[in-house]
Amino acid sequence: MGNDGIGVLFILLYGICVYAAENVTNLGKPLSIPASQYWDGDDGPWSTFRIEIGGRQQERQQFRVLPGSSQSSTMLVLPEACPSTGMSLEDCEKLHGGLFMRNESQTWSLIGQYELNTYLEGRVGYSGSGLYGRDVLSLGWTGDGLPSLENQVISGVIAENLTLGSLAMNPRPTNFTNFNDPMPSLLQNLHTLNDTPIPSVSWSYTAGAFNAVPKVFGSLVLGGYDSTRFVPNNIIFPFGADISLDFQVALQRITFNSNGSLSDLLTGPIVSYITTLVPDIWLPESVCLSFVRAFNLQFDRAGNTFFIDGTGHEMNLNNNPIVTFHIGPGFSGGNVSINMPYSNFQLAFKASDRNLSTGAIYRFPIRRASDNSEYVLGRAFLQSAYLSADYERNIFNLSQAIYPSSATKANIVPILPVDMIQVNPGTDSGNSSNKLSTGVIAGIAVGGAGGLALIVGIAFLLHRRKKDKKAKSHELEDTDVQNFASHEVDGDGRRHELGGGLKHELVGDMSPKVELYASEEQEKPAEIADTQIEVYELPANEKKHVELEGEGHLKELSSTTR
Repeated sequence: MGNDGIGVLFILLYGICVYAAENVTNLGKPLSIPASQYWDGDDGPWSTFRIEIGGRQQERQQFRVLPGSSQSSTMLVLPEACPSTGMSLEDCEKLHGGLFMRNESQTWSLIGQYELNTYLEGRVGYSGSGLYGRDVLSLGWTGDGLPSLENQVISGVIAENLTLGSLAMNPRPTNFTNFNDPMPSLLQNLHTLNDTPIPSVSWSYTAGAFNAVPKVFGSLVLGGYDSTRFVPNNIIFPFGADISLDFQVALQRITFNSNGSLSDLLTGPIVSYITTLVPDIWLPESVCLSFVRAFNLQFDRAGNTFFIDGTGHEMNLNNNPIVTFHIGPGFSGGNVSINMPYSNFQLAFKASDRNLSTGAIYRFPIRRASDNSEYVLGRAFLQSAYLSADYERNIFNLSQAIYPSSATKANIVPILPVDMIQVNPGTDSGNSSNKLSTGVIAGIAVGGAGGLALIVGIAFLLHRRKKDKKAKSHELEDTDVQNFASHEVDGDGRRHELGGGLKHELVGDMSPKVELYASEEQEKPAEIADTQIEVYELPANEKKHVELEGEGHLKELSSTTR
């Protein structure tokens, strides 16, 4: 075979590889939502993230928001939340990370007023109503190069405790009138984008740390995780059986380490729930008393608030205490240890706490729960923990958060869709092998089979051409055709941005290891009514309930009357 024939075969082989690659499922790309570079809220402060609302670029409104782990709609604070006296509109806007001026958005479409979907958060006082509608939502701010999506569900709120907006992180669709007309969630829409979809319905978050030296902003990744922000572990948590309580965990033990002296703050396991919308950690009263003794705390009974005075603060600085939460999928067995330093317990006072003793320096973010339905691990806990949620497999991972230096570049890794190879975000990436799923292998096989047929056809034609030339007394050199044996695409050759050495496993069936407590406080939803609502006045008529569509069953939202 001459040089021309070899060139033709190489071109064909290259085309085959391209064809095979195109037949592998398009994974898309995770989206890292930029931190706003601000510390917001009157109960933190908290690292927030950048979004914009509105269609035309010159009319977009900028917001600094938190992730809303339970929310299928993006919540934004309305100007009605601002007090009529004592605070300027500018100061109010700073406090809330932006105010949604809905009359200034030409793409805003009103749906109606409904109760917020704060089933878990409502148990500890974080509830209210929202003015729901649709608008264009842009991730990041102008210039960040992130997608904009039309017709996203937005809820404008004036709830007293919800001082910051939140980005919708729950992928389940929202129903306003009936279950036959669900509105897709933000994550669903991102996963089905034509140009730059996220690879799976998943996200990862850690709150950052205001008191770390230097300060560390939070991290929020949609469709993946940042491997530089956590310590890997092998513990996998199944979602809770109740779709309103996805992040259910067994808090097996809480230990207190002060200058090498170890003691227990919680001796018996309890069921607890993780949420990004609540700032504090809600625990049994007996456990709170153990914290009081350990940290020399003071207590304001009227506000149910624990705080640190100057004496206690000096003692804690000298002792450098660390609280460790031992958390697992069940009351016994494997667990992950989340170490929370004293600095992550030093939070700012809320506006309602300003009347505390003048000796108070910091608010200590624990609260007394009135019963076991109120055991909540909020954002204060997520300063020290990294949470990755995988809604395609109904599992999540909880890991120890770490604070990389500002020089450390983020390493964003995709969480793969359920029909492909899977990596557990909390798993150690060493000593593991890569395997291709059936879907990927099938795509490669299609390309390989088509390419093999082309090779055989071309080889046959070239062989005929060679015989014809021999018949005309032209000699050809022998060519070793074995150099063109079939070329397989190795699994290790396409890691789909997973990074070297990460373990790729399919997760088997997992059932919750901890039973949920039943709730008897659920109401039937009311259908939407055609009501006229003034631009800056929320109606005082009956409120309706938004519903979430679950997988295999449907969950009605609870009333805020408790």
